Amino acid sequence: MTTTAVENPSPVTVRTAELACLEKLLDAAEARRSAVAEIASDPGTGKSRLLTALARLAERRGVRVLRGRCAEGAPALAHGPVVQAFSAWRGQGADDPATSPADALLALLARAPGEEDHRAAAAGHCAYHEEARRLLAACLADAPGGVLLILDDYHWADPGTAGLLDTLIHQPLPAGLVVAVAHRPRQTPAGLRALLQEGVEQGLVHLVQLPALDPEQSAAVLRTDPGAPGLARLTERAGGVPLYLLALAEEEREPLAGARPATATGRLAVHLHTELEPLDETALTVVRAAAVLGDTFTVDTVAEVAAADRSRTCAVLGELRRRDLVRPTGEPDRLTFRHPLLRQALYATTDACWRAGAHVRALAALRALGAPALELAPHIERAGAAAGEADRRDLGTAARIALHLGRPAAAAHWLTVALRIDRAVARATDARPARGRGGASGTEELWREVVRHLAAAGDAERVARLVREILAGPAARTGPERSDTVAYLASVLAALGRDEEAQTLLAAELAAEPGPAPKAASLLQVRRQVAKVLAGQIPARADVERLTRLTAGAGPLAESGALALSGLCAVLAGDTCAADRSLTAAGHLLDGLDEYGEPDPAGDFGGPDGPTAGPALRDTAGTAGEPLSTLLLLLSWAEALMGWYGPAHGHAERALASARARGDAHLLPPLLDTLGYVHYQSGRMADALLAAAECREVAAAAGRDDHVGLSDAITAAAWAQLGRGNPAARRPRPGTEDPLKSPRTPLNSLLQAEAYLAAGDGEAALALLMPRREAWRVSEPVAVLAARGYELLAAAAVAADPDPAGVPTALIEEWAVHSAEAAAAVGIAEQSGHALMARGHALLRRRQGAEAAQAYAEAVELLGADSPAGTRARELARDLGGYPRGARGPDAPEPTLGELTVREREVAALAGEGRRTKDIALRLAVSPRTVDAHITRIYSKLGVNSRAELARLMALSD
Repeated sequence: MTTTAVENPSPVTVRTAELACLEKLLDAAEARRSAVAEIASDPGTGKSRLLTALARLAERRGVRVLRGRCAEGAPALAHGPVVQAFSAWRGQGADDPATSPADALLALLARAPGEEDHRAAAAGHCAYHEEARRLLAACLADAPGGVLLILDDYHWADPGTAGLLDTLIHQPLPAGLVVAVAHRPRQTPAGLRALLQEGVEQGLVHLVQLPALDPEQSAAVLRTDPGAPGLARLTERAGGVPLYLLALAEEEREPLAGARPATATGRLAVHLHTELEPLDETALTVVRAAAVLGDTFTVDTVAEVAAADRSRTCAVLGELRRRDLVRPTGEPDRLTFRHPLLRQALYATTDACWRAGAHVRALAALRALGAPALELAPHIERAGAAAGEADRRDLGTAARIALHLGRPAAAAHWLTVALRIDRAVARATDARPARGRGGASGTEELWREVVRHLAAAGDAERVARLVREILAGPAARTGPERSDTVAYLASVLAALGRDEEAQTLLAAELAAEPGPAPKAASLLQVRRQVAKVLAGQIPARADVERLTRLTAGAGPLAESGALALSGLCAVLAGDTCAADRSLTAAGHLLDGLDEYGEPDPAGDFGGPDGPTAGPALRDTAGTAGEPLSTLLLLLSWAEALMGWYGPAHGHAERALASARARGDAHLLPPLLDTLGYVHYQSGRMADALLAAAECREVAAAAGRDDHVGLSDAITAAAWAQLGRGNPAARRPRPGTEDPLKSPRTPLNSLLQAEAYLAAGDGEAALALLMPRREAWRVSEPVAVLAARGYELLAAAAVAADPDPAGVPTALIEEWAVHSAEAAAAVGIAEQSGHALMARGHALLRRRQGAEAAQAYAEAVELLGADSPAGTRARELARDLGGYPRGARGPDAPEPTLGELTVREREVAALAGEGRRTKDIALRLAVSPRTVDAHITRIYSKLGVNSRAELARLMALSD
């Protein structure tokens, strides 16, 4: 979040509590009593604004306001601020202006106390100060409303002013004089601090301190809303100091929500100029050297960078401490600037050529001291000299440390600097940098880690910038690894919603001269279409079919990828026969590959229980396994849409394990959503909730609202199936906002509708599925889910309006017909189950309970007793007086193997022995896909969710 500061048109203050305390002292002035107030705080905290606000209040109440400011370097002018204040009163209070009390007082103050006055003061009586008190009292006699005397910047007070204030504190005037003294405690000499502290302790001085601003006060300073995003962070960065808050807001690029356009510039620069003006050239060189060194520094390093004598440097730093420009840190012998913004402003105003040389000296000094890489990196970047091997190594180390500290943006910055140095070296030497972790292009390994961390944080902009740096580098200029690099980076960009950039990268790589090898080019063509899916788009089916023909013989990865894409497009189009062929072939190819896309002689990775034994993941820092995980993701989602939840579970689990091992955060949201949906459809609600919760977290961090929406829908549906509402959130009921403006996808709507139906809220389900009820318009989901959509619409209508006078019965019957037609078109058992349920809803509306119960019973056979839809069908049948055939009631005995067919018993026996899908297929002379289908039905009939549970059940049956 970024902000813009605004120029306040009037010097008002947000220090309302402190102003109220000071205003009470004005009552004393009006009552002809005297008082002294001390306003103490650091520079930039708003002391002067507070005094101005007090002066305005005093003027409105009839109190005369006199104001003077102490100035550094003016101790020779005795009583300077008091003279400045009372000069406005010159010539008033007498017939002869020359004899007015104010003129007499000014004449007295112009003469500094003599030696005899000081001796008398030490003895406790001073005729000089007594005369000053008398003249002050005479002046006050002409101000019936009292006088407010403001002395600002008291830390620069001359001895005469200090002596007069001492007199007024300990010998208050009988008339109404309120003295308000503002100063910076860290810059106030010890004697002046002691004078005020003694007055506070004796109850003679009212102390007002200015604490850090809170977010509400910060909002008032910036004239924005107190709840504006980023305001609390900005307040924290500023340390609650108004000067720094405005400076930070000025440097932000975009305005804080609700803030007005900026009109002020350079507040901090002006303030800094005032503080630096009294310094001589040597002192300025020292303070600039400190700014070059960074946030903290020592006397020795500053002396080396400034090329100055150590003792002189030490003396200058001591003076800077007295001025509160620098302060000690918690570490011995280390200093820091009062605020980082001061250092930044000072650095920005320093000559660029001098800075470059200073960075060279700083780098040498810090490296000699063994400083960490993060401290060296800024000096390497800004030195402007030819970088060596040590510099490039330190930049890589700095990037790795930044990642370890959870600062991927900083890591990306140092990696960018290293990549640019690599390019400069390559241009200078006309040679490719050495490879390897420690070399210049140890960045070849590092960039993957940085990209993954940026992707996990959803920082698409920095990923895009870093991609350009990576691909412009000499290490990625040519060779077979170039295509893999481009494909991987395009995949990350697409997953972060930057599909156009991803497509541009891949198109440019395919058009490059010399172009990639034929097999690499085929895989890149596949990755172009995959990138569209990762970005939430659907590839054109004609393009995918053409790609399937082109990739024949191009290698198992390219072939399986094209087949998986073809199957996904076919299932979304409702062409399940073509989808079956493509997905079966893709699954066969992918199940036979190891994590590197090579044939796996060890065995099968597939099956409904996820990855089985296979070779350990190697080189998890590389990109070798990323294409396979992406293709498994496509395959598992297409299988889930087909209702093949066993295979979908296995492939999603395998892809997820591989993506986790490599840290491919960009693949986690779609994989976890797929897995959560498969768990939900399989009746594993606890697993669905876990996957959806993790998905929501990683998707929100990555900025993928589409996956956040799906995980929320899965969560709502799963909690409803468990008979509970989501304890973490309460979704608004449809109708509380314009539903047509609410972002919704067909699948999200179906899941949320199931959640409402499970909770008994048919009206909400109907409002969700058909937002403009009076128009009776239904937006159909994709063809493969159409039967389910019409069934849910019919169920919602019956639940919302049991009376035929509500939703017309003819319309419900029409939806049942549409559901049956959609199910017949796709030929998926699960969708046929939904069509039977829709028929049951129509029969139920016609009061044909027995026929409806029979339809629900037949639906359970197709849906599975433990699936959400199967559970709903079973409960509907039970409400009508019976349980569906093959379904278990709450008091029914545990399932037995007798419910299985002969072939299912054979498959169950082999699976219970721990055999893999491929082994079972070879043993029974069937395809692995057939084995997976048998296992899915076995799970449904026996009420188990994994091969481990199946093995236990088989053991008990023996």
